Amino acid sequence: MIKTITIVLMIAALLALTVGCAARPEATKGPSSFDAALRSARGKTVTFYGWGGSAAVNNWFDNVVAPSLLSEYGITLRRVPMNIDEILRKLSTERQANQTRGDMDVIWINGENFYTAKTQDLLYGPFNTRIANFVRHIDPDAPDTNYDFGVAIEGMSVPLGRAQLVFMADSARLDRFPTSAEQLLELARINSGRFTYPAPPDFTGSAFVRNIIYEIVGFEAINNAPVDKAAIKTVIQPALDFLNQLEPYLWEQGRTYPADVTALDRMFLEGQLVWSMSYTPLKAGQLIAQNRAPASLRTFVFDEGNIGNTHYVAIPFNSPNKDAAFVLIHHLISVAMQAAKLDVGNWGDLPVLDLTRLSETERATIAGTNIGQGVLPMSELLTKRLPEIHARKVAIIEELWREEVLQR
Repeated sequence: MIKTITIVLMIAALLALTVGCAARPEATKGPSSFDAALRSARGKTVTFYGWGGSAAVNNWFDNVVAPSLLSEYGITLRRVPMNIDEILRKLSTERQANQTRGDMDVIWINGENFYTAKTQDLLYGPFNTRIANFVRHIDPDAPDTNYDFGVAIEGMSVPLGRAQLVFMADSARLDRFPTSAEQLLELARINSGRFTYPAPPDFTGSAFVRNIIYEIVGFEAINNAPVDKAAIKTVIQPALDFLNQLEPYLWEQGRTYPADVTALDRMFLEGQLVWSMSYTPLKAGQLIAQNRAPASLRTFVFDEGNIGNTHYVAIPFNSPNKDAAFVLIHHLISVAMQAAKLDVGNWGDLPVLDLTRLSETERATIAGTNIGQGVLPMSELLTKRLPEIHARKVAIIEELWREEVLQR
């Protein structure tokens, strides 16, 4: 009798497991180790989906990453430019249709989008400890190794690069730079119509608004606030009031805002504005090197600091080539690729490597990289790097900005 019951329970368990697998089908479970990935990935094509709006980023992937990946590992890189919201919509549709084999192997992701992808079960993992260069080069205890905009990563993505909001101005056109919100208001009054910022939800414009919130009410106040619109509005009201106070002195008196940071840059370079901003902290060096801006261009941040965050790469749940995805991610966080990414002639993006884990020669490679003119040293940026709040609060802040500033 006991034997019979045991057999019945075993059969029931197997049936439950089968049903569970049917509910969440996976194309493959992925390589058991990095060595296994190396053995099976050679000769394959790995498809990378990510934002294609930056010529510098595209150049790094196409002309630095791709040829070296093929030369070192025999893997062909196929880059597909697509905005992350479109990527997530595509993956969500495939998840709902139980499509076990997609066409994305690696995606570029962070912030609100990582939160969405993780909660909707669109990602494969955890996998990060099976990436050899993650184990070798990345600090496992670093905040941005474990949290993306306050969301626990839990091995579902790997850091690719570090961004930080910086401001830019031409010292030949502006004799002093605003290093606080109050100084910005003062200079905007003096230079009426010559300052503005991109309209959220543009990534850079949204960061600028949060930076002002940090200045006016403090990071801890908004970080400790509950994820509730009414509560957040109460906390950030002084900052919203400040932005409304600033608005009459902005371009077009704040009746309209540049749609994105690309439009802001164009207006700055054409001379309509006296400042611009970027999430690429070496952007000034890029513009000078490309002869798009004079050598008098300078980068600056607020005295109390500027928001910084990290961008990541992840593997979709239905990646058809998870082995090649492992190798691509391994390659992206190699010393050679991170140094090339830092080079102002390529992307100008800050590395994610833990320098204490590198050899003296590897550290020299990073230190010897050309970061260009007019930029702040990495050491100063890191000492004035402010953390991000939870991704769900970012969306609420953007909504409040539209209601309380843009539409007021």
